Formats: sequence, C-alpha cells, structure tokens
Amino acid sequence: MNKSKTWKNKRENLQISLLCLILCGIFPTLSAAEYPVTVSGLTEPINDVILSFDVNGTIAEIFFKEGDRVEKGARILELEKKFEELEVRRSKLIWESKVEVDSSKVRSNMLKLVYESTLSLYKKTGSVSKEELDKKQLEYDLAEAEYQRLAIAEKREELEYRMAMEKRDKLIMISPIPGTITELMLDAGESCENRQPLAHVVDTSKCLLVCNIEAPLAQNLTKGQNVDLAIPVGFETLSLKGTLIFVAPVVDPASGLVMVKAQFDNKDGAVRPGVAGSMIIPVQSDKTMDGNDS
Repeated sequence: MNKSKTWKNKRENLQISLLCLILCGIFPTLSAAEYPVTVSGLTEPINDVILSFDVNGTIAEIFFKEGDRVEKGARILELEKKFEELEVRRSKLIWESKVEVDSSKVRSNMLKLVYESTLSLYKKTGSVSKEELDKKQLEYDLAEAEYQRLAIAEKREELEYRMAMEKRDKLIMISPIPGTITELMLDAGESCENRQPLAHVVDTSKCLLVCNIEAPLAQNLTKGQNVDLAIPVGFETLSLKGTLIFVAPVVDPASGLVMVKAQFDNKDGAVRPGVAGSMIIPVQSDKTMDGNDS
C-alpha cells in the first residue's frame, strides 16, 4: 500500500514538472504577441482646393458645371480681359518689330568696314589723315553703341510682352489638380473681389483617414507602414488596405494625442470623403502569463 502511494506521488510530480517545462516554452512566445487596437478617424480627399483670383473683376465665362470632372491645367472660368488682350497684342507688335534694330545693325557693320578700310590706308600709304581716321572710328563707335541700345531695348520689349501675358493669364482660373468641381460660387456676369472663393475642386481618387491616437499606440508606427482600415459605405463596411503617409513627430500638448494619416485608393469613388472610419493598429503585448493575470 505504501509502495503504491509512493509511485503515485512520483507520477504526479513528473506530470507537474512536464507541465512547467511546456508552459516555460510557451510564455516567451506569448509575451511578444500582437493584438489589434481600433481607433476612429475621419476620411478626407487627398487634394481639396478652393480657387480664387488675386484681382477684382467680372466673370466673363464659366467652362464647366458643378459635378464635372476636370484635368490638371483645365480652364475653369475667366474674368473680363479685353484690355489685357489688347495690351498683349500691342506689346507683341512692338517686340516683334525688328526694323530699328536691323537697320542699326546694318549701319554699324557698314561703318565698321569704312573704318577698317580707312585704318588700312592710314597704316599702309598714309594717304588718310589721323583726323579723318578718328572721325571714321567715332562714327563706327556711335553706330555700334546705338545698335547695342536698341538690342537692349528689344529685350526689354520682350519682357514687357511676357509681363502682359502674365497679367492676362491671372484672369484665367486653371485647375491645379485633377478632380471634380463640387461648387461654383458665382455665375457669369457677376463681380468678384480679390481672394474671394469662386470654385471648389476635390480629388477623391485617393483619400486619407486621419486619426488622433494616444501617444503609446503611435510609438511604433512609421511612415510607409501598411495598416487595415474599415470604412462604412451605406449599410456596409469596406475593409481596405492603407499606408501611413504621416505620423506626427510631436504630441499635441492639449489632448495628449498624435495625428496619424493613412492613404488608401478610392478610384471607384466608393468612399465619400467626410465619413468616419476606423484604423486597426497592431500593438505588441508586453504582458506575461504567470497565472495571476485576469
């Protein structure tokens, strides 16, 4: 009877020892386990611009309607610019007129030949006086100086022509991005003021999910990291892949939160920017299972 109890105690001790070995082998793996944390945020388009002019004016023509798709560089609308068009034409005519500078160049070349011939005679035969030689040189120098003056004036005229074009082009609103016109604030014929918003263009082909998360959660997040996103669309929730393009290097002192932006593709337009969404962040668990954790 005593012998049987002894073997039973040995067997129980052996089982306990094996269990301890197994648990010791498992715990190092569990200590570095990941668990997901979901944080909320708002979606917004990758590009969102409100356009205006730097000058006052009257809207002459609008080339698109609200809801129309525009490409980068598309002309959206323009102000009255008849005077500016005339100024461009005038400055272009002045710049392109080469009569004065061409005739001045011809005269300079001709007087140069006369001076060189006179100099040759003066040196070889002495049949030309020094006074006559100096006179020919002076005539050539004055002609060359006049040509150089006109050449500089022509460059100035070119700059004035280009400045006139720039002034005219400031009255044409060009879309800086590809996107959709979501709003036109005025109609043709209405007056606008300097810096007054006139057109709203949004590019939703790519969107951002912007979240403000607790500093410890952002500790291991890096730019370029892939994250899972959940965006509600109607009565469903889309599971999307996003890429972190911005992790704020500082913590907001007022809230203690860190701003994080994840970019995701939205070429099909399924997501309407402005809706709330969620970002799933993998977090490393540093807890160890010692049998006392609840």
